Amino acid sequence: MLDDRQTIDQIVVRREVLASLEAAEAEELLEYVDRARAAGERDGRAAQARRRVDSAVHELSLAMTLPVPTIERRVARARRLRSTMPTVWQAWHDGRVSTTHVISIDRAASRLVHPESVAALDALVVDRLARLTPGQASRWLERWVERTEADASRERHEKAHRDRSVGVRPLGDGMTRMTADISSNDAAAIMQKLTGAAHQLPADDDRTIDQARADLFVDALLDRREGGLGYRAVIGITVPLSSLMGFSDAPGELADRSATIPAHVVRAAMADETSLLYRLVTDDIGNLLTVTWLGRFAPTRLSQVLEFRDGTSVFPTSSVPARACDTDHSDPWPADTCAANTGPLNRRAHNLKTEGHLSLRQPSPGVFRWTTRTGHTYTRHPDPLPIADWDLTTVMRADVPDQMPIDPWAAEFAEMLEALHAA
Repeated sequence: MLDDRQTIDQIVVRREVLASLEAAEAEELLEYVDRARAAGERDGRAAQARRRVDSAVHELSLAMTLPVPTIERRVARARRLRSTMPTVWQAWHDGRVSTTHVISIDRAASRLVHPESVAALDALVVDRLARLTPGQASRWLERWVERTEADASRERHEKAHRDRSVGVRPLGDGMTRMTADISSNDAAAIMQKLTGAAHQLPADDDRTIDQARADLFVDALLDRREGGLGYRAVIGITVPLSSLMGFSDAPGELADRSATIPAHVVRAAMADETSLLYRLVTDDIGNLLTVTWLGRFAPTRLSQVLEFRDGTSVFPTSSVPARACDTDHSDPWPADTCAANTGPLNRRAHNLKTEGHLSLRQPSPGVFRWTTRTGHTYTRHPDPLPIADWDLTTVMRADVPDQMPIDPWAAEFAEMLEALHAA
C-alpha cells in the first residue's frame, strides 16, 4: 500500500503519462490524414487528395466518436505544433506539459503575426508554464503576446474579427446560453445600453439586473415592443399530445434534439394564436409513421417528417440540424423516395457517400448503418420522439389544471386511444 508521498508521486507520473499518450494520439491522427493525402496525390489530382483527406477525417470521427470539426482542429493543431514549435511538441510527448497547456500555447501562437515570435515563444514557454495553473497560463500567454507584438495589434484584431460568430449551448430546463464573439468595444457598448435600459424600468419591476438585461436583449433582437411579439421564427417542437393538452408534464423537444422544452412553456406557446401546429402521427413507442413520395426529390412534407424523426444529420457524429441537410436516398434512386429510404444528411458526408468513400444502408426506418473504407461499421439508431402515458380517467375533466382547450381532433384522438386500450 502506498504512503501519502508515494500516492502524490504516482498521481504526477500518471498525469505525465496521460499527456504523453495524448501527444502520441495527436501524431497518429496527423500521420493517418497525411497518408490519405499522399494516396490522393499519387493519382495526380488535388481534388482527389482533398476528398481522401475528408474521408479519413470522417472515419476518425466515427472511430473516436467525436465531431468532424473536432478531429480537424486536432489534426491542424498537431501540424502547427510539429512544424513551428518543436520544443513544445517534444515536451508534450515527454509528458512535461499537459494537453490543456498545449492547447493554450497553440491558441496564443496562432494569434502571433511574425514567425520569429512563434519561435521565441517555443523556446521559453515550457519552462515558464511548468508551475502555472491553466488559468494562470492563459493570462501569462495573453500578456506575452500583447507585449511581444504590440506593433501588430491591428493585424491581430483584423484576423480575430474575421472569426466573429454567434453560438448557442443548451443548459437544460428549457434554457440555452447564447454567445457572441464580437469586438470588445461593441460588447461594452451593448452591455452599457442594456444596463442603462434596465435601470430605467419602473421601480415596481421585481426583476434582478441580470434578468432585466436578458429580457431586454431578447426583446431588442425579436423587435418586441409594448408587449407585442414582434418577429417570430418557425421553431419545430415535438411534444406528446397528453402534455400539450395538460394531462401530463412530459417535456417537448426541439426538432433537432438540441434542447428539451418544459411542458408549461410549450402550452403557453401553443396558446399564442400565431403558433403553427403540425400534426404528425406516431406509433405507440414514439416513431413517426412512414411517408412515401413517387418522385425523386422529397417534397416539403416528407422533409418535415424527416426533420422531426431524425432531428439532425444521420451521420453518427454530426449535429447539423436536419433542416440544413440534404434529403439523401439510402438506396440510390430510383429506389423509393420515402421515410424508410431517405434521411437528412449533411453535405460533406453526402458527397463522400456519393463518391463511394462511405456506404450506407437503412435496414429499418430511421436506422442508418454506415461502413467505412477500412470495413468498420457504425450504426445510428433513432431517438424516439417524446411520449407520455395517458390517464384516460382525466381526459376532458374540467378540474385538470393548465389544460388546453379541447378541440374536435383532440377529443377524437382521446376516443381512439380509449378504444386501443380496450382492445
